[in-house]
Amino acid sequence: MKENTDNKNTKEESSEKEIILPPGISKRMIDSDKSKSKPPSNDNTQNNKTKQQNNKTKQQNNNNPQQNNQKNHQQSGQQNKQQNIPQNRQQSNQPNGQQTPPPQQQNAQSSQQQNQQQDQQQDQQQDQQQDQQQNQQQDQQQDQQQNDFLPKTADDFQTEMKNALGECIDIIIDKIKTVHEEAVLIYIDGLSDKNLIDRDMIAPIKSLNFNGDVERAVNVSFNTIKSPEQIISKVLDGNAILYYSNHPHALSIDLKKWDMRSVETPDAESVTRGPKESFTENILTNISLIRRKLRTPNLAIENKRIGHQTNTVVALVYLQDIVNQKVLTTIKEKLNQINTDAILETGYLEQYIEESPFKLFSGIGLTQKPDIVAAKILEGRVAILCDGTPHALTVPELFTEFLHKVEDFYNRTIYANFIRTLKILALILAILLPGIFVALITFSLEMIPFTFLTNFIQATKGTPFPEVVELLFLTVMFELLKEAGLRMPKAVGSAITIVGALILGDVAVSAGVVGAPSVIITAISAVAGLMLSNLNEFLSIYRLIFILLGASMGIIGIGAGIVFMITQLVSTEVFGIPLLANFNKHEMKDTLWRYPLKKFKYRPFTLVNNNIKRRAD
Repeated sequence: MKENTDNKNTKEESSEKEIILPPGISKRMIDSDKSKSKPPSNDNTQNNKTKQQNNKTKQQNNNNPQQNNQKNHQQSGQQNKQQNIPQNRQQSNQPNGQQTPPPQQQNAQSSQQQNQQQDQQQDQQQDQQQDQQQNQQQDQQQDQQQNDFLPKTADDFQTEMKNALGECIDIIIDKIKTVHEEAVLIYIDGLSDKNLIDRDMIAPIKSLNFNGDVERAVNVSFNTIKSPEQIISKVLDGNAILYYSNHPHALSIDLKKWDMRSVETPDAESVTRGPKESFTENILTNISLIRRKLRTPNLAIENKRIGHQTNTVVALVYLQDIVNQKVLTTIKEKLNQINTDAILETGYLEQYIEESPFKLFSGIGLTQKPDIVAAKILEGRVAILCDGTPHALTVPELFTEFLHKVEDFYNRTIYANFIRTLKILALILAILLPGIFVALITFSLEMIPFTFLTNFIQATKGTPFPEVVELLFLTVMFELLKEAGLRMPKAVGSAITIVGALILGDVAVSAGVVGAPSVIITAISAVAGLMLSNLNEFLSIYRLIFILLGASMGIIGIGAGIVFMITQLVSTEVFGIPLLANFNKHEMKDTLWRYPLKKFKYRPFTLVNNNIKRRAD
């Protein structure tokens, strides 16, 4: 038996190499697999493929000598394993005739991927460097374009400025001779201080001791500017410009001085207790008045210029740690979108930034008092100041704030709540009283007391018009008298209002044009409306609407009008905040009536998102 097995082994070694069979596999199984497998030609092609792959990997290994040792160890281990398993067995186990790539090919693919990634990174770095170089070249070109204006001789600079600013009486463009070279001085008469210009600018450079160094000779602080646009802008702002011949830049010196109105008592917001100062037309003075109220480093002031022709300075004032950031970003976006040639007053800004131009509430407050602006800023709002007007805007403004005054917090709680109760009653009377009167007289006489009804019939006997016409006529006449009194001088305006109301009312009643009850109802409604000056538009329009509803549908029309008015108020939003948002349990301490100041621990939740506590714990 041993001899037979030895003979067989020698025959197999002579025909082919010795194959080590794994456990559980017999030679018959291998023979059967050979019969079912591909013909020998396929084996030869596979061997050729493996040889080509080996040649490729050898070339790559020669190119990467540092990785040869690691790859050789891995390949030797994998080759030993592959030699122990028959090739035909490997082919039978692969699904659908697919062949797994050898480890050498996998290493080659991974090295190719790494090379590709390195190439991509190098390309990206090169692209970034090219972009940076292009940006630097563009910046250099812009700087060169700006710097092309300077340096020049004094004569060239003078002619350039005359062509740019024009021949105007108030624009002074003088050429000054010095010991060394000539200089050019530019300023606007009426916007700059001529005495300071003579003392601090002209006298030093005309001195015999002048050595040609303008920057050391000038006795005031200055800024250096190079571009013609900056020079023109500074001149129009009121700065003085000094240019020395063949100098690389000009000097801009702030010597502004013009006539302005002093701080006075506000005309439309007179108070019995509290500060009596108001804003002026100078925005710097207005900012200083606010700064005196809020002495904190958190007070932020951002300036913008709006208007292609006016270049009006607009300032946003707020507290950085308290302001509502959403409201602030919305205001900035709306201001950046303004594209117009002129901004002359805050009324322009109000119409540009309001969200609902056809609603009666813009959600933007208006005031002339610095203490009111400071109080609004402390509650997370944003103040908008405009150069050239004493009126400041506060954003947002909710409905109940039209019933409040800053004077309510200067008085004790009982009296302040009494005043607020009168304002709520005045709001109801100003809007609803004329409409209810017309509805009762027209449709519901049985609801009027008998004695009042008899007196009313006697007073209106012989009047040619119905009550709705009388009320409309008297309401329009009152609005005319009010506007005339506001537009006329103070002494004449008050006389026109009083005398006109007495004469027109008395003559109209005695002539039988209107009845006495209509005059009384109109007078009560008008006086109640004067108590709420901030709601002038709302009261005037809704008063007319309720008169028409009462005359057409009676009490049912009045009820429908109330529902419509409340629905409009509820659905109105001001910069993302509902108009009636402060009617909640957290803010009822200062909605219609207010609690004592000791009870105020938090700022309004509807406005402030951070730093909500008023007290420092």
